Amino acid sequence: MLLLALACNGPDQEINQLFPQLTISPIEVDFGEVVVDYTETMAFEVINTGRAPLEVDSIAFADGGQDVYVVDPASLELERNERAEVTLSFTPGTYLDYSDTLVFNSNDPDYPTLEVPVTGLGGDGPTPDIDLDTTALDFGNVPPGEIGTLWVTIRNVGDGDLEITETTQAGSGAFTIATDPVGKVISGEDGGDMQVIAIFNPTHIEGDNGSFTIGSNDPDEPEVTVTLLGNGGGDFEYPIAVIDGPAAPAPPTTVLLDGSDSYDPNGYALVDYAWTLTDAPDGSSTMLEDTVGDSAELFFDIAGEYEVQLKVTNEYGVASAPAKYRVDAIPVDDIHVELLWDTANADLDLHMLNGTDAEFFVEPDDVCYCNSHPNWGESSNPDDDPRLDLDDLSGYGPENINILHPADNEYPVRVHYFDDNGDGAVTATVRYYIHGELELETSKVLQRDEVWNAGIVRWPDGVIVDESDTVETAPRRTCK
Repeated sequence: MLLLALACNGPDQEINQLFPQLTISPIEVDFGEVVVDYTETMAFEVINTGRAPLEVDSIAFADGGQDVYVVDPASLELERNERAEVTLSFTPGTYLDYSDTLVFNSNDPDYPTLEVPVTGLGGDGPTPDIDLDTTALDFGNVPPGEIGTLWVTIRNVGDGDLEITETTQAGSGAFTIATDPVGKVISGEDGGDMQVIAIFNPTHIEGDNGSFTIGSNDPDEPEVTVTLLGNGGGDFEYPIAVIDGPAAPAPPTTVLLDGSDSYDPNGYALVDYAWTLTDAPDGSSTMLEDTVGDSAELFFDIAGEYEVQLKVTNEYGVASAPAKYRVDAIPVDDIHVELLWDTANADLDLHMLNGTDAEFFVEPDDVCYCNSHPNWGESSNPDDDPRLDLDDLSGYGPENINILHPADNEYPVRVHYFDDNGDGAVTATVRYYIHGELELETSKVLQRDEVWNAGIVRWPDGVIVDESDTVETAPRRTCK
């Protein structure tokens, strides 16, 4: 039957089979010189440029990675035209050249095995070294209603800058870290240090215990822990607060923070959820909303780092250590421009023009409060249209204008001091983010009805021309 079927196709017919095709970019990786004990990461793309599903059965080093190279993931499955990112990290252990070969085994019939040469060099350089003057703070006996205060000194005994990247607290909620060092940098040039102040405020005499862990960029000791003890320490388990939230929010957006996974290991009911906004970028006017239960809402109004803490208390009045939700809000738009100002009542407006020949307040080429989402670029492509996503009518801002994927052009940025509402002179600040990175921040003192020519964004170069000294009187006050 098979022979018959083939014969019926005739001599001029061809049977086309579909095959996968593995494409890798780049075709070699050179980390260059990396300081010993530090980790450098690179990423490259794996693409299925064929016409059938691609199965990459293994991605592994021919010599095992020599204890310095790590690859992730170890296998892949890609549909036609699908692509994935493979991450490669290099952590040299000594001052040597390291060479290996990353081998891809797949069902590509033409190249079932592809090899990527990988090289790197362990080098010398300044490195930080964290040191604590104590690893335990014992507050002794502190009666309920009174407060005990102790501190630990963090020293940098290395020659590179020490960055405190993360801090976490566990155990009893009777301990508070009053001077959280997260985000701080301790210089390595002259043996810098800083103090971390801890407070003990007990609610019972049975004793409390906890811990405070400090994460840093120290290459051989990335975490150090301080034990916290009060009134003998106690020997029972405390409630545990848990916050779940998005890993990469893009401003402006509102997110729901979920504390419903918080629990008491003894099975006691949780009766109180205490939410606190403990950090926000300079210029943010956001606050937590709907914090009456196990969830809260946070509006990310500008780009930057935010931190929310949650303490939970059980039915016997025992509180948890605070859980942290710390996140960097990064714009997803290729162009993101923010406007902030320093008074409570003034009304300032952010403008962006579609080219240097565009006129202020003239539609459709001035995006502003009366022309918030005009059609620019290609008419069929909404991604190159600007959006005024926030328009603050009085007090501090922020306002922002965004373009997801701009058309090639020059985009002048203007700030109009629309009305003072009794505030007088104000200082306006404009921040330019290109591909999610802060490229320029500039400020200017303005009087009512002045227009500040704050800068020009040139695309596709992503270059910002600073025009921050140019101020003129507004030619008009509304769109036409």
